[in-house]
Amino acid sequence: MKTAIAAAVLLAPVPALAQAAAGAVPNGFDRPAQAAAPQARPAAAPATASVAQAPDIARSEEALRAVIASAQGTGFDYSDFTTGLGTQIRQQEAQVVPLIKGFGAVKTVEYVKQEGEAQMFKVTFDNQVTEWLIGFDAEDKIAALLFRPAES
Repeated sequence: MKTAIAAAVLLAPVPALAQAAAGAVPNGFDRPAQAAAPQARPAAAPATASVAQAPDIARSEEALRAVIASAQGTGFDYSDFTTGLGTQIRQQEAQVVPLIKGFGAVKTVEYVKQEGEAQMFKVTFDNQVTEWLIGFDAEDKIAALLFRPAES
């Protein structure tokens, strides 16, 4: 049986964090373009994921894998994030890191689609299947990062 978890929204206003703690998590996936920095670089989305992925998708996957590995290892590398996102993640790190570690090892990372200025991936772990959004600013810093359990 799939373990029920609270989706961690790493890029959310502080009131949303209070809702998440109470068990009512806002769906940040409906507004990813607003969550990304205003100067986020545009990203081309291929019609389907393929072996020859566009560089922005490959870069997004590489960055996402690094974020997950750091969360499951020694902790986040805050130099990868914009200042604002880094601050928000620091505020939630005590809840988010154990959650991500509890997912287990990464089995697969699959590109799903572009959502606004961000890229969506399905990440299958040993113990959980999740959806992640990742977006960058003009300086190639991670400006948007969200995850939730994958919809069945």
